[in-house]
Amino acid sequence: ISDIAALRIEDCNLAQLQADIDGIVKPNSDPSKIKPELKQVAERELHETPQILAENIKKLKALLIGDETLHARTDDIFLSAFLRARKHNVEKAFTCVKQYYEFKSKYPDYYSYCLPSECSEVYDTCHFASLPGEDRLGRKMCALVPARMDLDRSPLAVSFRMGTTIFEIMLEDPDLQVTGTIVIIDLAELTIMQKARLVSPSLAWHLANIIQDKIPLRVKGIHIINQPFYFNAIYAVFKPFMKKKLRKRIFLHGKDMESLHKHIDPANLPCDFGGERLPFNNRATRTYVRMNEHKFKEWKQYGYKTAE
Repeated sequence: ISDIAALRIEDCNLAQLQADIDGIVKPNSDPSKIKPELKQVAERELHETPQILAENIKKLKALLIGDETLHARTDDIFLSAFLRARKHNVEKAFTCVKQYYEFKSKYPDYYSYCLPSECSEVYDTCHFASLPGEDRLGRKMCALVPARMDLDRSPLAVSFRMGTTIFEIMLEDPDLQVTGTIVIIDLAELTIMQKARLVSPSLAWHLANIIQDKIPLRVKGIHIINQPFYFNAIYAVFKPFMKKKLRKRIFLHGKDMESLHKHIDPANLPCDFGGERLPFNNRATRTYVRMNEHKFKEWKQYGYKTAE
């Protein structure tokens, strides 16, 4: 509470804000500190035991230190995210780390950090955030409402940077690394004009790369609600870049919130999505990123070395 209060956030119940932050992320620098019920999930889905995790972190760290072209983070919680995303295949995790830094170097407009203190306009639109609570399978959640985006004030690339910034700090939660996350996309009130400005092969390519390859985030489901009549045209742009596994994880609910509630208890959803919580907002996500801006500023030093 003291850390949040120091930010001087107005018009907000600090106790509720703290509870919401606790509901979206539980950071821990020790990746082995997962909930007891997730130990079996880690072993079943990721082929992970505490011993395997410790050994593979050492192996991946050695590979990264041995790469003289790369100055990478080597803290345990960072490395465990890549190992878990690649089911403890150390070579694949090593490749994923390198690709992560390659994309940051090659596409800074999309992958550099977007901090609330520097890019307040994009956070003000409140179109993307983590949600407190979990789905019925114990997975973390986030939501995107494209109609709220203001592309005149904040270009699409800035929103993309905000998303990758949020994902990166959330990956400091070892539980999330194991369970993965689900995404709710609310297409209500998305106009054809907005669709024309938002949807492009370039964006689809970047999103597909982020979700599937370049950030160690295990996306376990994409729930689309309130999709418009022209949704097929939107999906047609994204489909060529999506692997079969990801396409199978897309659920179309339309306006049928009961269909969505089969996957997520209404008690864990904002009222916008037929739930029992307050309207969708990004206060907890924005506050948590802001509280951790010092980490992002430290992480800027990492990447591929440039020739002197």
